[in-house]
Amino acid sequence: MKKLLLLVGLACPLLVGHLPPDARAGGLSGQLGSLFGSSGLELDVNLEGENANHRAHFSNTSFANLSLLVQQMAANAADFPAISTAPGFTYRYNPDVLSFERSSTSLGSVFVERPQTLGRGKFDLGVSYLYADFDELNGQDLDDLSFTGLEHNDCCSGKFPPPSPGVPAFEEDTADIFFHKFNLESHVLSFFATYGLMDHWDVNFLLPIIYTSLDVGMRAVLNNESGEDVHFFDTGSESRVEVRSIDDDAFGVGDLQLRTKYHLLDTEGVDLAAGLAARFPTGDEDDFQGLGDYTLTPGLAFSFEHGRLEGHASSGVEINFDDSDRSRIRYGAGVALQIIDELALLVDVVGSSSLKTDRISVTARQFVNVSGNPEAIPSEEGIDIPDFRRFNRTFSTDIVDLAVGFKANFYGSMVGFFNVFIPLTDDGIRADFIPTAGIEMSF
Repeated sequence: MKKLLLLVGLACPLLVGHLPPDARAGGLSGQLGSLFGSSGLELDVNLEGENANHRAHFSNTSFANLSLLVQQMAANAADFPAISTAPGFTYRYNPDVLSFERSSTSLGSVFVERPQTLGRGKFDLGVSYLYADFDELNGQDLDDLSFTGLEHNDCCSGKFPPPSPGVPAFEEDTADIFFHKFNLESHVLSFFATYGLMDHWDVNFLLPIIYTSLDVGMRAVLNNESGEDVHFFDTGSESRVEVRSIDDDAFGVGDLQLRTKYHLLDTEGVDLAAGLAARFPTGDEDDFQGLGDYTLTPGLAFSFEHGRLEGHASSGVEINFDDSDRSRIRYGAGVALQIIDELALLVDVVGSSSLKTDRISVTARQFVNVSGNPEAIPSEEGIDIPDFRRFNRTFSTDIVDLAVGFKANFYGSMVGFFNVFIPLTDDGIRADFIPTAGIEMSF
């Protein structure tokens, strides 16, 4: 117990410094929606006299949809699989010989929870590394995202007459936005520890440290269908094409997980355990490093051994206390084949599915021009259109991966692993593959 208290004590200063996260306003995700202006697509104009107070502003609707996509990305990008609380070596105390002995001959799985417990007074400490290069969102290449036919806000009806009979007003002009580069990468270094309170009862914590980088390029094109030369990015050069980019990164802790597990059944190679996992929003959701919600996941873990083969499965219901639409069921199953005593081949399917459709929404401001002010500012009174418009989208996601790898006993109780996650579904933001490796040792 002293070892556990010491480890928690060392982690506390780190947590205090990041609870809540001290991030740039809006973080990495907030920069996407404001790349061409905080109010949408903001431009120069080419009007004179009584029309000089007009400032062009497009696509609140489009940027609202972009914000909705970013909200989905932020949650998915921070939802990495958690290491099993059971290490490669698990023990039970044998009173007949007055010493601990191995409770399982298998080195077991890495990302599917095992029912075995560590053993009273035993301590396991480990670290893992995971790299993810996200390149698809719901099956679409992020480099190919686009928003076309963006409409001019209905800000000025009745204020500016059409240029000539039969010719539409400049409010009919549209704009297109194309992504030509979208790189979102995460480097995740996770520290985890398990302590055996009793022979059948373990406690565990897992804390990730995350470095996230975002490199995005976008191109906007103005289409002046009205025939009036009104909308430009720069009136001097009459430029109708503009390229903007983001190249930024963030470093911080991810979401802290505290977990406990009780071994319920251990008979003739069949094991069953019940567990409970609490997740705390210590990671910054705006930097793709946390869910932003408190969750609690009760679950069960099952395994059986037959010779050198171990089969295992686990499942739990993740209850989201901040947004019930984000509640999920988490599951995993697979086999561990003990090739030799010191080396196991692991093949698992690990996934999570939404229990109901996730409704996400964003409010986009509508803008009009104020007399004597060439800026389009949020209107507060005296207009016929609403100040705010709310946009909603619904998502139902199944995130399922095939995890293939090895687990090896290097020396004494030191165990290392290497796994590769390969996506089996397209939902959410995905990488072509995610490599991960780690090492742990029991004391």
